[in-house]
Amino acid sequence: MCRICIILLLLSSYYLSLANGKIHSNPETNINWITIWLGFLFGVLFTILFRFLNRKSMTNDQRSDAGVPLSGWVVLLGLTLAIRILLQGFALMNEHYFLKSGWVQLEQAGGMKLHFLSIFELFLSLFSLISSGVLLYWFFGRRDIFPSMFIYYVSFFLIAQFALWIIYDNISLPLDMTVIRHEMLNQFFRMSLYSLIWGAYVWNSEQVKQTFIYPPN
Repeated sequence: MCRICIILLLLSSYYLSLANGKIHSNPETNINWITIWLGFLFGVLFTILFRFLNRKSMTNDQRSDAGVPLSGWVVLLGLTLAIRILLQGFALMNEHYFLKSGWVQLEQAGGMKLHFLSIFELFLSLFSLISSGVLLYWFFGRRDIFPSMFIYYVSFFLIAQFALWIIYDNISLPLDMTVIRHEMLNQFFRMSLYSLIWGAYVWNSEQVKQTFIYPPN
């Protein structure tokens, strides 16, 4: 089921890119099969990782104590994850990863280095979308794995955004792409704020512990 959802996500992203993108071409010849297949491969790997991690925790109804309900700042935390899913889904559809014409433009602008950067960003985009959805699943299930996975989640993307900022700041780019450097700095700044605020909250909050973490009986 997860793999079917991933295929539908990739296809919808491709066709929305065609409908809304700046580059118009024949749909039959404008498919970038490199990123389509890489996206599917990433999705399969993420599904395997999710299934592995999902077996590492227990659901609430398997425990003798009922934890506190979702409320207060914890609800706001879940809302931020839902917003991140929406924003990341829009970004995935708007970046034209699956258009062959976009791939050709990257080759003309910077060659293989921009291709590798595009693939790395596609990986991060898909991973952000899927991991946010998985975290939201664990959130509403009040799974004990949620707090630790959320800390790993914000730490990973903080490091990834920092790496992108450093790469774009030191790589040679065409004049029409130099604005990306400023955008990478903004993204790193936003991710830093999000990680600092919510990472510290999840790490220190007693409410989070009472909602998701239970002491052994």
